[in-house]
Amino acid sequence: MGIMMHSLVIGLTLAITKGPEFTTLVTAILFHQLFEGLSLGIRIAGLPSESKSGAISGIPGHFLKPILATTFALTTPLGIAVGLRAFSGGSQGNNSNLNEIQGLMSAMSAGMLIYAACVEMLAGDFVMDPQMWRCGLKRQVIALLSLVAGVCAMASIGYD
Repeated sequence: MGIMMHSLVIGLTLAITKGPEFTTLVTAILFHQLFEGLSLGIRIAGLPSESKSGAISGIPGHFLKPILATTFALTTPLGIAVGLRAFSGGSQGNNSNLNEIQGLMSAMSAGMLIYAACVEMLAGDFVMDPQMWRCGLKRQVIALLSLVAGVCAMASIGYD
């Protein structure tokens, strides 16, 4: 849910961005959402279809995966729509207020993504995965280097 909320805030940020920053942000978001969707898709696919009680979080297992995938697919466009509706008068209004809102949205989305990445995704992959515990040191080093390479690639995409 943290990643989906992050996508909603990213959509809001995209809706209020103008000028040359917009092109950079769209490029970064395209790559960002692609890889975020891939990692979230792996997590969703790994969910059990049914638990012992027959449901996960009160939702029957065969409905949970499509609900999560659809929710992720709709959150960024929903954020853009809400942002365009809420801030449509912002282009004629005070530009410094719009910049403050854009900064706040960027900070919120970055914080949510850092939390989701560090607590939910990385802990699941590197700390709680018994397969990672049993694999050799070489595979663990390759996994960590791949993580660092991905972080560097994402940082370079958004760098002006």
